[in-house]
Amino acid sequence: MRTAGSLSLLLPVVCCLLLLAGCAGKQPKTLPLSPAEAQEAATLWSGFVALRRPPALDADIRLGWDVLGSKGGVSATLQVQQPALLRFAATDPLGRALILAVADATSFTMVDNRIGHVYQGAIPSKFWQAYVPPSVAPEDLLPFLGGFLPEEVGHAEPAQDEKDKGFWYQWRDKRAMRHHVLLDRRSGEMQQRLLFDAQGDLLLAVHYTDYRKDAKSGFVWPGHLRISGTAVTGTLSLQVEQIYSHAPRKAASFRLTPPPHFTVEQVP
Repeated sequence: MRTAGSLSLLLPVVCCLLLLAGCAGKQPKTLPLSPAEAQEAATLWSGFVALRRPPALDADIRLGWDVLGSKGGVSATLQVQQPALLRFAATDPLGRALILAVADATSFTMVDNRIGHVYQGAIPSKFWQAYVPPSVAPEDLLPFLGGFLPEEVGHAEPAQDEKDKGFWYQWRDKRAMRHHVLLDRRSGEMQQRLLFDAQGDLLLAVHYTDYRKDAKSGFVWPGHLRISGTAVTGTLSLQVEQIYSHAPRKAASFRLTPPPHFTVEQVP
């Protein structure tokens, strides 16, 4: 049985997994490109999509939220790996896991260690989608967190940002959703990413800052992400405190066997 106390922590924790939809907002304001700017924008885009990207992330993070009348933060470990593997643990000040969740493209397991209860179900379940709407597919989580794009994205229409922050690029995916990405004109890094549904409503807005380059792998990863919108009635933030590796882990790291004395609930 889910308690009010358990759900009070589950809501911000799962929201901070960044699989959020329903944000309200406007389309970016842009200006038409001159022929020279169009060539510059095309070159910038080609270089961006051609960059070698990390296949995984293993990091300590700090999650913050100001949502639904609740303001706070929690330390956590986050492991995300292609094609669609996730492991997330919210910890107390002593490093003990409070909430532990693993997921792949088809199913999830969420353990609440405070009350000895386990939630299990399918990704399309009503329980999971109440916190994690299907706007971002499981296999797209790593690119969304890392400020890059899935490999299948090809051509995009460029435009000049009205405030000259860089170039906006837009395209539609196979679900008729419209994507807008803002690339910095000098660094080529993704600054913003917006996702609109077929009706033109803004589903997801992510702002990326503080990019860092890993000395060993050479991969670049944003140090801070900010998300705002009506789905969370406020603001979420993700601060990367330490990156341990971008190397893939064994699949067993993304599976959980519930402790025998925990109660297990199969959620619809």
